[in-house]
Amino acid sequence: MEQEVIKMILIDRGYSEKNAILVSKELQNLAEPLMPLLERWLADVDDKGDYEIAGYSICQLQKERRMKYPAALLTIDWLIKEPDAALESLRKTR
Repeated sequence: MEQEVIKMILIDRGYSEKNAILVSKELQNLAEPLMPLLERWLADVDDKGDYEIAGYSICQLQKERRMKYPAALLTIDWLIKEPDAALESLRKTR
């Protein structure tokens, strides 16, 4: 999905334009397993699929760390791409 479309959806869902630009850029580069989850959420705000890796899941991050769905997706993406750095950061912020 194009960054501009993602940005507009994020703005419609309460993001500031500045944050929507930053987040939409990052969401465009999600790991392949997460793309269908993003696409479903963009089509329907209530469609929040889950994904688990390294003991963390999207739903868990939303509940325990009060992340919005896109932030949780990006955190899981980070765990997929840079597991050591992501795990260290997540453990420090508990």
